[in-house]
Amino acid sequence: MNGPGLLELLVIGLLAWLLLGPQRLAEVARSLGVAWREFRGYRAFPLGAAGARGEEEQLRAAAERLGITTDGLDESGLRAALQARLSKD
Repeated sequence: MNGPGLLELLVIGLLAWLLLGPQRLAEVARSLGVAWREFRGYRAFPLGAAGARGEEEQLRAAAERLGITTDGLDESGLRAALQARLSKD
């Protein structure tokens, strides 16, 4: 069975927009994005997995929460980016 088609997605989007309004719909979409990002993080480290998250993963998660792009940064780069961001605030 196929997923919803373009017409069905448009109808669902229109109904959501009518029920929630444009500003509330943006808030809901943003919170769903955050929830999906957290879910992906928990999927990478399931409960009961051997070992805890490494220090680099913790730094990367902290940088992403602050809105810092972490692509291509190693641990020292993450530390420097976090330090620079926190010194601005």
